[in-house]
Amino acid sequence: MTAGSPLLTELRVGATTAAVELNESVLFLPGQVDLRLSNITAEAIFGGVDLDVFDIPGDLRPVLGASLSVNGTDSWAWAGVNYHVSMLEPLFFEFTVGGVVHNGYLDNPPAGRDAYGCRALIYASGGFGVKLSDSMTASLTLDHGSHARLCGTQNPGFNALSFKLGYIF
Repeated sequence: MTAGSPLLTELRVGATTAAVELNESVLFLPGQVDLRLSNITAEAIFGGVDLDVFDIPGDLRPVLGASLSVNGTDSWAWAGVNYHVSMLEPLFFEFTVGGVVHNGYLDNPPAGRDAYGCRALIYASGGFGVKLSDSMTASLTLDHGSHARLCGTQNPGFNALSFKLGYIF
């Protein structure tokens, strides 16, 4: 964080579809996507470390977020570190890694729902966006939560696609 920068640097809100199946032949690219709204998502991004001082492009920033179900299915909240790079202004890309907790089933789910094995999961997301003005952004992210087989052999995890608008402080 640079001197004089605010603690909270950006607040994003948006819409999420949690019905995303990853294409197994192309790592981490969506295969089938059901575009119906399933969750409302918000995340707070805080001031972090400017990596340019180490001759590495980008910033590392703490992030907290939540995705609340609008249809009675799974909601989740995450905390992590966001790596943000502006390569071709106004475009940027990001990657976040951290932990997530959810309110979904741990085992024996009803038809059409997944069992995640444990309450806390590993969280990762990647995405890109555009800086619309000095104070506004728009971004598209692919979010993933998984226990990496630490809570049993079944590991469906969750995948979600989110579109968010952000306000930069």
